[in-house]
Amino acid sequence: MNLLIELSFKIILINMEEQEFWPDKIAKELVSKWKGKQVIVTGTSMSGEPHIGSANDVIRGHAIMLAVKKLKVPVELIWISDDMDPFRSVPADLPKELEDYLGMPASNIPDFWKCHKGFAEHFEQKFIKQLESVNVKPRVLLGIEMYRKGLYNDVMKIAIEKRKDIAKILNKFRTEPLHENWYPIDIICQQCGKITTTKILKYDQKKFEVEYICNPEEILLHRKNPVRGCGHKGKLSILNGNAKLTWRVEWPARWTFLKATCEPFGKEHAASGGSWDTAKEIVEILGWKPPYPVIYEHFLVNGEKMSKSRGNVITVPDMLKYMKPEHLRYWMFQGKLTIAKDINLSKMVTHLLDEFDKAERIFFGKETSGDKRRDNNYKRAYELSVTEPKEKILFKISYESFAEIVKILPEKNQLEFVIKKLKEFGYLEKLSKSQMKYLEERVNLVRNWIKDFQKREKLEIKTNENERTALNKLIEKVKSMNNEDELQSEIFEIAKNSGIKPVKFFKLIYKILLNSESGPKLGHYILGVGKEEIINKLEAVL
Repeated sequence: MNLLIELSFKIILINMEEQEFWPDKIAKELVSKWKGKQVIVTGTSMSGEPHIGSANDVIRGHAIMLAVKKLKVPVELIWISDDMDPFRSVPADLPKELEDYLGMPASNIPDFWKCHKGFAEHFEQKFIKQLESVNVKPRVLLGIEMYRKGLYNDVMKIAIEKRKDIAKILNKFRTEPLHENWYPIDIICQQCGKITTTKILKYDQKKFEVEYICNPEEILLHRKNPVRGCGHKGKLSILNGNAKLTWRVEWPARWTFLKATCEPFGKEHAASGGSWDTAKEIVEILGWKPPYPVIYEHFLVNGEKMSKSRGNVITVPDMLKYMKPEHLRYWMFQGKLTIAKDINLSKMVTHLLDEFDKAERIFFGKETSGDKRRDNNYKRAYELSVTEPKEKILFKISYESFAEIVKILPEKNQLEFVIKKLKEFGYLEKLSKSQMKYLEERVNLVRNWIKDFQKREKLEIKTNENERTALNKLIEKVKSMNNEDELQSEIFEIAKNSGIKPVKFFKLIYKILLNSESGPKLGHYILGVGKEEIINKLEAVL
């Protein structure tokens, strides 16, 4: 058993006992601070394949939204694709040809897979579908459309007008002050399309126009990727998508016109002198006030930072291969947001599903932890995870015990086999059609987990003439016998009468039937699986 995984779940339980469930706590604070509609804003830069970390703020934002709804207060969850962000580096898993588009807004890059209008849309649509797969459907805003439709126009004018005041705020956290001719916007070159290489030469405040040059001198993006401008000089309006606010100004700018009251974001933004420190002051200049910050720690993968260069990126579909959407949501909602969650799929899945099943039983009043407050937190975590609670199977069997059943599934009638075993062990009585489907889904998820994390090498099977004779006798008994206990005894007799140690004979049969040296009671297993399948496997080694 992994000590780190076990410890993290103990921390979750302690945290549940000590305080109100975090989405409800935040919802109450929002309603007390902001009157009227609550607007929860989230955002993601679309520079490559979306991963589970990309969905962090949106899924947790959804929990806050549901908690606000419970208070009978109007609320909206918004997700913004920051597709106007400049493309600064090519992820290792993407075509190298993308280097030709470094320095351009991601929204202006073509789709190399030729299935969408552009590079950004390719990943935006994938990400939106991933959110929908875990029952999260925010209002979607695309950065490029927000600019082109003029949503940023008014606040952009204010930002330029008050750029000296904004510069003073930014300079408080800089070692070198901004140049006195600094502007809080970046222009998109009309000639080469780059946004990282342009420099404003002059600004006409009456016409909202700039004169600019696309600097031909080399600059480095991410300190390693060289980019040159084309040298073009031009004049154009800053409005309607021709320019983009710099990030530290863009963030508070959108709070202003969206009337944001809450935003979840990663801890790097909350570092001393980070974008949160500057944004909460700049937003006052722009005419709004700082939204409620929900600061979270990022995910780890097997104890390491998630990174494409390390090849350890985990996506939402990766997680849903072993768990249902409600399990993933439960995992994201539980525990303190400021403690990093470690994704170790080979270990965490068993603990997570056992924990979820317990919460489900407590929610439906079938079990109690013995502590009322703790039970309430289990119920609330479950309720936010499933969104629409419906009584399901209410698993009492542990994940590991259930996995042992799945490991010995026959080739045919697998669901019937599982149901029979669960009834034998006293874990199941009757099943409705919906519960049957739920059980089938659980079987498939556990099968995936076993295949990927408990895969066994094919055991070598060697038999001598004496053993083959004994196996032939077993085949005849399987054909004629229908009582599990009697068949179990007969296997012992065949071994003894053949001069084979029973332990060795049983190991041989387990190898043939289960690719294992041990397993369930053979008499029950053989008749439970079905004679035809068992006989076929035995005959195959003769």
